[in-house]
Amino acid sequence: MNYFFQIENWIKLLSQYKEYGIFIPILLALIESFIPALPLIGIVSINIAAHGFLMGFLTSYIGNLLGSIIVFSFFRTIIKPYFLDRFYHGKRLAKILHWVENQKPIFLFFLSCLAFTPSAFINMSFGLSGYKKRQFIISIAFGKLIMILTLSLFGQSLSHIENQPMYIILSILLLTLVYSVSKYLNKRSDFHNIHKD
Repeated sequence: MNYFFQIENWIKLLSQYKEYGIFIPILLALIESFIPALPLIGIVSINIAAHGFLMGFLTSYIGNLLGSIIVFSFFRTIIKPYFLDRFYHGKRLAKILHWVENQKPIFLFFLSCLAFTPSAFINMSFGLSGYKKRQFIISIAFGKLIMILTLSLFGQSLSHIENQPMYIILSILLLTLVYSVSKYLNKRSDFHNIHKD
């Protein structure tokens, strides 16, 4: 069981599948959108270590963005018309969806920038709401670009930890800052309470 928790084994596995091109690293990042328990920071770090900074960043970004769009589209085209609109009219859900629909694109952009916001909940709730799909895609595309770049820099720093420990220190400080901003923004916008509901 310990095999699955050792990053070296994942790097070796990905290296063996390089002949398949960018499919495997994109798929890894895409799956995270469906299974929130998977650590995105770990997936990005593995992609960076196995394929280099540029390719690891691009595959992680493309996969995570595609995953978010797929989840959003699934809840918009299947769950909303065939389940939500017909069978569920709870006041609590109506309150959440009303809150979501009134959010400006800049708020969604900032949420998508931060690695510690529940992206699965964002994709589902915005998909169930009447939020415009084009507006959603544009906002998260720019937001996730910044988020994945931040995680990629952290993943890159892991490869330099033996020679230059300062990389990991700076990366931890950066992640701490991102986490703090994420918590502040969630509380300030009432997103935390909406997510709990």
